[in-house]
Amino acid sequence: MRALKFQVRYPDGRGEEFVVDAERVLIGSGAHCEIRLPVDQAAIEHVLVQLGPAGATAEARSFNPPPTLNGSPFSKVQLMPDAVLGVGHVQIAIGVTEVAGDAGLVVKKQEKTSPLTYILAAIAIPISLYVILSDNGDAGSGAPPKEFPKLFDAPMTTCPQQNPEQAAAFAADKLELADARRERRAFHVQDGVAAVPLFEEAAACFKAGGDPQSAKDAEQAAVDLRAKVEEDYRTHRVRLEHAMAVKDWPTAQKEVRVLLDFTEGKQGDYVSWLSTVDRRLQLKYGKKGP
Repeated sequence: MRALKFQVRYPDGRGEEFVVDAERVLIGSGAHCEIRLPVDQAAIEHVLVQLGPAGATAEARSFNPPPTLNGSPFSKVQLMPDAVLGVGHVQIAIGVTEVAGDAGLVVKKQEKTSPLTYILAAIAIPISLYVILSDNGDAGSGAPPKEFPKLFDAPMTTCPQQNPEQAAAFAADKLELADARRERRAFHVQDGVAAVPLFEEAAACFKAGGDPQSAKDAEQAAVDLRAKVEEDYRTHRVRLEHAMAVKDWPTAQKEVRVLLDFTEGKQGDYVSWLSTVDRRLQLKYGKKGP
């Protein structure tokens, strides 16, 4: 079984090693993150590392400060062997390792352990075991926050290209990309979210390029798709709340994963709540997703 291995080196020279048996690993200062860093070094959710068939990828969730890979800033990148991730002044070597059987959610080895760590562990371990092993049927994490992130900004109305010929060519490229993402929406909800601003940008550039009919068609495609995606987003939020209310945890786990895809790259209390629920469901009912 493959797992992600993290070797964390802090600014004071202290080091830790983590082996995480999960496909999605959050690095940040939030309590729900698998790799938790000091608040003066990282945002609540700073980097998302995902393990797939082709290896591991890293995606920036915050740019304050920008994370780096081998010293260079990135937004999303494939991780090569012995890649070194930088978050603030923390250096993290990331690799893929083989583990025997079910290694659990997180296996952690510390190079240096202070007496305070043992005291905190003595308090935390019984509490964690109670939460994980108690069979009271409650795998949720409280009621969801009332505010949830918006999927879209205001419609884009300005073309970045000023020359009419360049604007028309740019519009055609954006339209082709938007159509492709709209087609993939049935399989990846993120593509549906990404297609809307592409259609809007294509419409703005068709106008700048002197093609009003194409602009009208692209604009209508953006309006229609925006409405469909927002309705799907609302439907999945309602389904999740109902599944949690009736303690249908398999359905809740499926809906959480879909909503995490909808809100990929977003931040806020609702996204943090989704991540916490997802991890609790993974831990208690298994990691197998939809």
